[in-house]
Amino acid sequence: MEKLKVNLEIQEDEEILSSMKEAYLACAPAVKYCKDIGIPEEKIDYYITKIFDFVCDTNYCKQCPGTKECKKNNPLLVSKIKYKNGVVSSQLVPCKALLKKITFEKQFKVRDFPEEWLDKRLQNIDKSKEKQMVLKRYIAFLTEKYSGWIFINGNIGTGKSFLAAILSVDLAGRVKGPICYLNCVSRFREMSDLSFKKNSEFQEMIDKYSTVPVLVLDDFGNEYKTDFVRDAIIYTILSYRASKRLFTMFTSDFSIDEIETMYSNTKAGEIRARQIANLLRNKCGEEINLGEIKIH
Repeated sequence: MEKLKVNLEIQEDEEILSSMKEAYLACAPAVKYCKDIGIPEEKIDYYITKIFDFVCDTNYCKQCPGTKECKKNNPLLVSKIKYKNGVVSSQLVPCKALLKKITFEKQFKVRDFPEEWLDKRLQNIDKSKEKQMVLKRYIAFLTEKYSGWIFINGNIGTGKSFLAAILSVDLAGRVKGPICYLNCVSRFREMSDLSFKKNSEFQEMIDKYSTVPVLVLDDFGNEYKTDFVRDAIIYTILSYRASKRLFTMFTSDFSIDEIETMYSNTKAGEIRARQIANLLRNKCGEEINLGEIKIH
């Protein structure tokens, strides 16, 4: 009886190996890859178990469900095979989707918007006239037909931040970063505090926000307003970015005229506020007002 059991086990193993070989032969990309790296036909059967892992990953990843839905035994990893000195070896490496996700997320040096917005795309922008105006100007920027900035304003709840986030996500997907998406209320306060405690770190932040390829100033105008914020932060960053033609987007509850008024608290402040406002008018052109409250 024991001998029969052994024979049955051998038979089952042979059937499994045969099924693996059939799966390999049915997977054209795997067959091509093995030929390309030089694995001779006579080696395929010997190393079929390692090759089969590669076949399974190849077949699964053809219909990639996305990084959040990967149901493989080793999620977000794929078997990579190599052939050297007559030996086939394999190792698990990050899949293309994971590498793309890492590259995408690295585009954001600062991201002051919810993580769930990272999944949004241009198609999620509604068809309202005002938001389509923003999209049109953004596409003009992408096609190098527009080199200015974008200033989006409107009432609270009109979806300004969400809209700017979608455009930022699209830029990240196109690897147009690095990108800093800043909430002005918290970030300008953070920078003001650093200027008194750690001036070197403050200067590093000024340099980063001045030179980053894409800067989004969200909730602009709601920050705590001081001469220091106006002169050392806002004017310093915006004047440099204007001189270097670096893409900048604003969302605000206020118009540029209103921002100028709010920062004109002294005679000297009035001059600097006017400089900032003129800079915004020249670089942003027409402000795009999203109007009344809508659900984005």
